[in-house]
Amino acid sequence: MTTQQRFAAWLAEEIAKGGYRLNRHGEQARFARDAGLNQSIVSRLLRGGAEPDIKTCRAIARVLGCKTTRVLAAAGLLPEDEVDEPSVPRPLAQRDYLAGLVGDDTAAQEAVIVLLRALGKWTS
Repeated sequence: MTTQQRFAAWLAEEIAKGGYRLNRHGEQARFARDAGLNQSIVSRLLRGGAEPDIKTCRAIARVLGCKTTRVLAAAGLLPEDEVDEPSVPRPLAQRDYLAGLVGDDTAAQEAVIVLLRALGKWTS
């Protein structure tokens, strides 16, 4: 197994721990969007067809709620003994709560947003 394949397996597991269900339509795109990455980059990483750069590792770490050094080590770009954990969970955004409430149905999400805006409870 190559370093890229090991990173792909690690990334898929960590993404799942973060609440993204990669077997559902649109979840990979949602993760990419949350990380501020192009979906094609995330796709190549998950297939084991690319090695992340430092900027990509930083973006992944931010979404996963861990330190960048943890992602760099998983990608084989930093020795494991240089990783300083524990990880800090990222705060949930309004969209995370919304996805938990109505799932990935965009129309349902937008309907809830309209309602919340009317009540003055949506802040973006």
